[in-house]
Amino acid sequence: MKKIKGFARNERTIEILKVIGKLGFIMFLGVATPNAAGHIIKMLGWVPDYRNRYSTKKALNSLERQELIRYKKTDKERMILITEEGRLYLSKLKIKSMRLPSASKWDGVWRMITFDIPEDAGINRRRFTSALNLLGMFKLEKSVYLYPHECKKQIIEVAKLYFVEKYIRYVVASFVDRDAKAKSFFKLENRK
Repeated sequence: MKKIKGFARNERTIEILKVIGKLGFIMFLGVATPNAAGHIIKMLGWVPDYRNRYSTKKALNSLERQELIRYKKTDKERMILITEEGRLYLSKLKIKSMRLPSASKWDGVWRMITFDIPEDAGINRRRFTSALNLLGMFKLEKSVYLYPHECKKQIIEVAKLYFVEKYIRYVVASFVDRDAKAKSFFKLENRK
């Protein structure tokens, strides 16, 4: 891995959270943040100088204050764990960077996402629908969204982020009645 000398603090914080999120936890020896910072610097291939050590400690402290990570101590080991809030934050970052495919010409086929997420998963339903809105899908009804281009892979990925994939249906429809608003939303009238 290429060694990186300088780094903006927010980029560093996000990079650290991503590596902890990917692994689920990081084990290290020693009491707390200083040894954890050194371990993370080695893992990511950063130069182990004073500046990187200081910035990494500061980023870890910030992540802990925001409750995105937590430390766990056992008799012999120390661990940094990602919290549920940390996972949610990473999900939001992933969705903000995600783009649904688009084509210059519409094939005349609607991709319909329907879902029936139970009440006990209400918070995940709200997060999922918020993600669909953020991705630029058209809300046809409460639990029905439309998109004019193939997007199954991305929708399944978003559903997995919020643990609702088993409640999602992806439908390909050549006709949807009263779709004028959806066509207008996507500016499709003259693109077919």
